[in-house]
Amino acid sequence: MGEAKAWIVSVLMGLGHLRAAYPLRDMAHEGIILYGSRRTTPPKEYRTWRRLRKLYYFSSNVGKIPLLGKPLLDLLLAVQRIQPYYPRRDLSRPNLAVRYLDRLISGKNLCRGLLARLDNSALPRIHSFYATAMASDRGGSGAGDYLLICDSDFNRVWVPRDPGSGRLNYLAPCTQVRNRLLAYGVPRERIFLTGFPLPKENIGGRESLEILRQDLFQRLLRLDPRRKFFSYHQRSVLGWLGQADVPPAADGPFNLTFAIGGAGAQCDMARVILQSLKPAIQSARIRVTISAGINKKVLERLLGYVNRLGLADDLLDGRVGLVFDPDVYTYLDKFNRVLRTTDVLWTKPSELSFYCALGIPILMAPPIGTHEELNRCWLREIHAGVDPAGPLRFTHEWLFDLLENGRLAEAAWDGFLKARKLGAYKIEELVRTGTCTEGNTPLEL
Repeated sequence: MGEAKAWIVSVLMGLGHLRAAYPLRDMAHEGIILYGSRRTTPPKEYRTWRRLRKLYYFSSNVGKIPLLGKPLLDLLLAVQRIQPYYPRRDLSRPNLAVRYLDRLISGKNLCRGLLARLDNSALPRIHSFYATAMASDRGGSGAGDYLLICDSDFNRVWVPRDPGSGRLNYLAPCTQVRNRLLAYGVPRERIFLTGFPLPKENIGGRESLEILRQDLFQRLLRLDPRRKFFSYHQRSVLGWLGQADVPPAADGPFNLTFAIGGAGAQCDMARVILQSLKPAIQSARIRVTISAGINKKVLERLLGYVNRLGLADDLLDGRVGLVFDPDVYTYLDKFNRVLRTTDVLWTKPSELSFYCALGIPILMAPPIGTHEELNRCWLREIHAGVDPAGPLRFTHEWLFDLLENGRLAEAAWDGFLKARKLGAYKIEELVRTGTCTEGNTPLEL
């Protein structure tokens, strides 16, 4: 079998699309192409792309605008609306977003500079954003295009005007996505149920999953201080995770990671959470890490909160952590390392929803956009997502109730069992052989 190599194309539109592409970096020919950056995009295309990116960040924060915020947000959500899945029906007719993207590609030459670079190679192309995939597939050269869906449900704009034409293949993170693609008119033979690509450094080998299993066992010990969860699931946990017995106590404190989205819309939430948990932090009952992303202004706001709340010493001592780096790839490396000791990931239900497959319970912040609302529904359906049990200012009360009653441990275990975790390996298999196995269960140990 040959080496799996492909063009990997992503965008910096928030962090989600690049987060999906980053686990595929080992197979990336000439590294990940970050379309829309000054370095990789011709000036005229860059101006168009900058307008699209500004619209994205505006849509993430528009709800905060006094008086006008709610009507503007409702308008944007209407444009992004995803049709209800039931009743089942033909949804292949192109919507306004599809026609607008078609006009950008054909009339404004969106992605023309990208295509000029890719046309010199016969390698396949893997995209984590729909616009580059549509433009590349229309070009019709190379060994074919694959579009990685980054949510559990999605708008019609991810599928071309004529779904049956072209050669665009789809990488589906879950069964719901495959069903939606079929409803949009994509032929079944061009849909591959791979799972979302998760970081290999958080998984280990494809067959053994040794890193994931060891990390999850330690996490379950911390998530179940009263051993309520283990009283029901001890035998299956020990069997699946390859452990001999359950120690009486866990090593180290309970670890909460709060992830702020790329647009920085959750900064105020972080302040209230830190204020509520301050006594528990200072008594070493909990360790709180805030993920600030790559936005320096977000980091500065968080540092201001830490100082004003009197938590500067806790930041130095490691009881409070901040994950930040101006280089997006270095940031993703840091974030993935933090996840190994994260017991609960508090985040809006973005692409990070799929990280429940690592056995990390998702504490769900308010969603932004229809796709995140549907991600929240998916997390609830597989019991891997948990809603906050009370107001933010009382986090110090309800969070520890969820911990002690075993609910968080249950969510961790359900995510591990029910969500697909081998996406990066499956995509490599697909590129190398032209097909990939789906398996009878997401676990596939």
